[in-house]
Amino acid sequence: MSKTLGGKDFDIFVGDKMVHVIEGSVKITDGRKVKYVRGVPVGHVDGPVEAEVTIKVDHENFLLIEGQAKSAGSWKGIEPFDVSFTAEVKAGSKNVEAFGVLPMLDEILNFKGEGGEEDTTTIKGLITSPDFIKINGIPYLTTEEVRDL
Repeated sequence: MSKTLGGKDFDIFVGDKMVHVIEGSVKITDGRKVKYVRGVPVGHVDGPVEAEVTIKVDHENFLLIEGQAKSAGSWKGIEPFDVSFTAEVKAGSKNVEAFGVLPMLDEILNFKGEGGEEDTTTIKGLITSPDFIKINGIPYLTTEEVRDL
C-alpha cells in the first residue's frame, strides 16, 4: 500500500520564502449560475470568481512573514505575492499555486491561558491576479475569461 498525500508532505512558499504552516487552505468561489426557463434548467451563465488563501502559522514562521511587513513599512503595505503549496508522494503529486495574494491578518493572537499549546497567527489572502489559481499547472480560469487582462 502506498503512502497517501497528507499535510506533512506539503512545502509552502509565501513569495520566495519557505514557510511551515500548521494549517493551510485555498478556497475558490465560482459564481456560475444555472439558467432556467419556466423552472427548467437550460444551461448556465458565467459569474464572478474569487479565491482565498488561509494559512495558520506558529510564531517563528509568523516572523518570516513579518519581515515582509517591515520592508513594506506596514502590514497593509505588503504587495500581493504568490503562494505555492507543493507535495509529492509515490502515488502522485499536488501543486496548488495562488497568484497575487493580498495578505490580511485574520487572527493575530491565539493561545490557551493554561499553556500546552503554542501561539498561532492566521493570515488570509484574497487573490488579486488574473492568473488566479493553477492546480498541477492547469489554470482554473479559461483562456477566454482572462483574455486581454
